[in-house]
Amino acid sequence: MYAISYGDRAALSIALPTMGREFSLTPVQMGWVSSSFLWSYFLLNLPSTIVLDMVGARVIGSLAVGIWSFAMLLGGMAQNITQFLLTRMLLGVGEAPTFGVGATVVRNWALPQERGSVMTILLTGMQLGLAGGTIAGAYLITFFGWRCEFMALGGIGIAWAAVWWLVYRNPKEKSDAPRRKPISLREIRNLFRSSSFLGILVVQCTQNYLNFLVMSWMPLYLIHELHIDTTGTGNSTALCYLSAAVGAVIIGRVLEQLVFRNGIHPPYRRFVVATCLTGAATIGLLPQFHTMLPILLVLSGALACLMAANGANTALLTDMVEDGGKMGAVTGVTLTCSNALGLLSPILTGYIVAWTGSFDMAWYMCAIALIIAAMLSLSMVRNPIRMDGRDG
Repeated sequence: MYAISYGDRAALSIALPTMGREFSLTPVQMGWVSSSFLWSYFLLNLPSTIVLDMVGARVIGSLAVGIWSFAMLLGGMAQNITQFLLTRMLLGVGEAPTFGVGATVVRNWALPQERGSVMTILLTGMQLGLAGGTIAGAYLITFFGWRCEFMALGGIGIAWAAVWWLVYRNPKEKSDAPRRKPISLREIRNLFRSSSFLGILVVQCTQNYLNFLVMSWMPLYLIHELHIDTTGTGNSTALCYLSAAVGAVIIGRVLEQLVFRNGIHPPYRRFVVATCLTGAATIGLLPQFHTMLPILLVLSGALACLMAANGANTALLTDMVEDGGKMGAVTGVTLTCSNALGLLSPILTGYIVAWTGSFDMAWYMCAIALIIAAMLSLSMVRNPIRMDGRDG
């Protein structure tokens, strides 16, 4: 699911140069187009995950992927930029509960001591999807055009939705278990009174900003910096994502083993988060390099650390929330806030490129923010996250 989701997101980033010429888009307009799916995505993060907690991951998983894959098919048929923007907004509707589904499945089925590794492995689907979507998109665009790219990826998602419905089952509930109630406004308010939740949220916001920057702009950055063609960009981008996926699993697993070598203590996972965020901050070194090998090495290393931080931070949230039955909604609250910031990333980067003629300022801003987030995670994430008003 993660791979298909991010493959469909990558479809736009690799198609953007071609689409930009077809629809006569400026860098600022490209930034707005890149962020368009996030408009509906972040608005529906919380409502969709509230429904997820009530009906389970089987129904929502199939429905979500089916909707966004249909949007991909429609995107390939769009005849003007307005029609295309509407399909991207529908894509956001479908993708809204994606990470809530993942967090719910991990909470339900993974052992506590393995959640960090499991979550990181699941999140490699993001990088595999970005790699696969970018390289497949590059060749489909070169030989068949960007419309074929969108329709082919949409067909893959529709097939996955059918398989998920047939294969996945929600955990069985006890017959005397009370009916699950949706999260209340009071419980949401109590989340924001928890320093641990706020620390996790800051990390989520910061890593989301960089994630969406890279996802939206990396192909154009490589074209701008290295002067390579669409297929060359696709190959280089895919190599970064694949290297990052492998590196993230190794980094996450090694750090988890070190932190928990004397036993499981969930708040200690913040040390994994902070270490990985510090590694991701090496993205600020990019302006110092102008040839392919060092640029790809810095990008791969920073993305590996970013993904490991994401996996550890998500696992930290699942560990620290006391009421696991509302894990989907808690994830939805987190994503609503982080995606509100994330949707600004492609837009702000477009303005930075238009004003300065380079990406340097964007990379520096991200590096500073990641270091600050690491320090806040270390100082704030200590006590369980409670939604009943008790001090945590």
